[in-house]
Amino acid sequence: MLGMSDPALPPEPVALVTSDRPCPGPERVELRVHGVAGGTAEELLDVEPAMRVAGDGLAGFFRWRGQGGAETVPGVRREIFAWGNLTSGSSSRALWLLLLPFMLLNLAYWTRPGGLDRCQGGGRHAADHVYDGSVRLLALSLTVLITLAAAGIGMDLVAWQCTAQAEACVRARPWLTFLAAPSSPLSAPGTALILGALVPVSVVVVLWCLSRRTEREYEVVRGPACPVTSDAAPLSRPGFWHNGELLARLRSAHIAVALGTVAVLLLVPALRHDLAEGGSVLSGLSSVGTVLAALLGTVMTASAGSVVVPGAGPRHNGRVDRVCRMLRDATVAVGVGVAAYTAWPRPSWTPSDRLPGHGATLNALFTGQGLLVLVLLAASMALYVSDRADDRSAMRGTAGPATAALGALLGGGFSAALVYQGSLWLSGCDALTPSATACLEVAPPTAYSWLQLAFTLEAVIALLVVAVLATALRRATRAHLPAVTEHYARSVRDRRTWEIARARAMGRMTEALPAVMAALLAPTAPLVALVLYSAFSGDVIAGPRPADTAVSGGIGGLARETVALMVSVGSILGGAALLGVAWVGRSAYRDRPTRQAVGALWDVGTFWPRAAHPLAPPSYAERAVPQLTARVARMVRDGADVVLSGHSQGSVLAAATIWQLPQDCVERVGLVTHGSPLDRLYARYFPAYFGPHAFADLRRRVSGWRNLWRVTDAFADPVRTMERSGGGPDVPGVVPPAEPLPDPRAYDPPPGEALRPRILAHSRYTDDPAYAESLWKVLNDAGGHRG
Repeated sequence: MLGMSDPALPPEPVALVTSDRPCPGPERVELRVHGVAGGTAEELLDVEPAMRVAGDGLAGFFRWRGQGGAETVPGVRREIFAWGNLTSGSSSRALWLLLLPFMLLNLAYWTRPGGLDRCQGGGRHAADHVYDGSVRLLALSLTVLITLAAAGIGMDLVAWQCTAQAEACVRARPWLTFLAAPSSPLSAPGTALILGALVPVSVVVVLWCLSRRTEREYEVVRGPACPVTSDAAPLSRPGFWHNGELLARLRSAHIAVALGTVAVLLLVPALRHDLAEGGSVLSGLSSVGTVLAALLGTVMTASAGSVVVPGAGPRHNGRVDRVCRMLRDATVAVGVGVAAYTAWPRPSWTPSDRLPGHGATLNALFTGQGLLVLVLLAASMALYVSDRADDRSAMRGTAGPATAALGALLGGGFSAALVYQGSLWLSGCDALTPSATACLEVAPPTAYSWLQLAFTLEAVIALLVVAVLATALRRATRAHLPAVTEHYARSVRDRRTWEIARARAMGRMTEALPAVMAALLAPTAPLVALVLYSAFSGDVIAGPRPADTAVSGGIGGLARETVALMVSVGSILGGAALLGVAWVGRSAYRDRPTRQAVGALWDVGTFWPRAAHPLAPPSYAERAVPQLTARVARMVRDGADVVLSGHSQGSVLAAATIWQLPQDCVERVGLVTHGSPLDRLYARYFPAYFGPHAFADLRRRVSGWRNLWRVTDAFADPVRTMERSGGGPDVPGVVPPAEPLPDPRAYDPPPGEALRPRILAHSRYTDDPAYAESLWKVLNDAGGHRG
């Protein structure tokens, strides 16, 4: 049992030992990789001061400055890999949280029930490509969505609707005199639209520059070449963590379509006016506008189609990238022509109502997103049915479509909140009385009002989810009481017993995550029903109705009033959500407790390369894994026995590193994982890349592997394997030890202490005596392989 004495171990292993004596035989290194909480180098080494011996300020390797180094086991030097600054170094990275919808779509690409590596039949191969293409088109739609949101403020509300009510606009917002005053040379509709287009263009340029800058910082490191590739472990593929060529071509396509969207919103109003003036498509300005529309449609269609082209390798992606760059440059050229066409003087052109083409484009986009989610769901179910390699897959293989739908819904909600709050601010209205006569009459498209309604529905669902989880937690706490009383031989009436039982129940609450995701998507059903009813009947209109419109009584009038109230409440919740996300993001990257609360899900999302959305937050693993791989390979080739020790997300980085090691390092590196989400989260939500067969392959690559976990840990579980034995059936197994560590280690205070041991849950595994014991056993296994 863990913690018991063993003749093969040194007497009474402790968590920290320092030694100045030289190590006999080959050098032995314990290389720790921390989890999402991060920490300073001194904290991670358990000594002060520390010095960096490799890497840089973003991700480096540290040692103690003392001559003997820090040791968990005598004769074993401790070194740590600190990668926390890759995700939380600068407070400005809190803004990445606003890109959460992009991250969720990128995450959906990897959350699939199967992978191309195990494809055997043509149908499964086709389903995999349909899945890829659907996710990438959904990701592209989110880029268009954020562009439309920025255009909704700059082009629709300010440049079009505000200019249409020049006197009222100048009275409400005097700083817009330069644009809206009738005497201003910039008040012409075409000129005003071009100035308003600077808002969405600036957003696109900022996202473009951010993606390029993070690519230079995160994706410039390459690990040793020629890892040992295995079909059971897709993360062992060469170049898996170098995604530059694919990222570059996707980024070019997204920028082309985003800039093309702005050009469409410039072109449609001008062309519509020219055609309405009696000109045909073959004469005057109408012919120019028609040609520009044809060119713009061609380059945008080609750019959108390029994202579904599968990535077959660096050369293939490089060639596609050159085509995408040409399409991007062509879009810019056509956009300049569209701007010149829109700015052409038209004395009879006056703005009225909402910006033509904006609402129609938005409605078409939401319709397309709904259809893509359905296609993605069908492809996911086909993959799940054709390869049920692990029935523990979350949500029966539909976690990918659910994540994509949640990202699309969140992106729509953020966009609606941004535009809706912008309209309220510009008009001077109060959120609860938007039809007041003193308001400037500006209004976003109706689709945004429906999404404000979604905020209200989500708030109701969230309250219900919290209530259900609280009830489930109380029930689970009672269920754990017998085991706690039996293990510690204490009374159920003791408050300490209830605390331990509650901690165990909290540690198992992660299993409710699929149900929570399904509940958060539940509002889409009534929302779609209301939208369809409104579209076909015209009875219920989202948002406020004009003040002079009579409201009929009965059920129809009550429904309209209820929807209007829910939209008003949703507008407040939407604004609060934007502020809340910004606050949480800033707190998460400045305050460690807040970061621990949100860091787990965030670091899971940014672990994966940007294979679907190129403007999502960067993947820290594309920097960390090659850096770790190169360091471990160098130490092994210099004759050292290396044990990778990964806590939490660090265990995932450690596993990815071992899969990338070259042939001469296989079976010469040990692995200790503690608090690891490899089985509980990654095998369930990313079954195409993690799972029993992949873990069996990982176990064969290392000299020894020990996995420490606790029942109170919300992320850790035993790691299950599935060994393939010759021609016989697969044999299930588990990485030792199968039993959890006791938590707390004792019920009462230790001798000489006044305080009872804390319930550690996900933290401080390295302080447990079982950790030193596991490290010693893995090192003995490494020595046996070397011998």
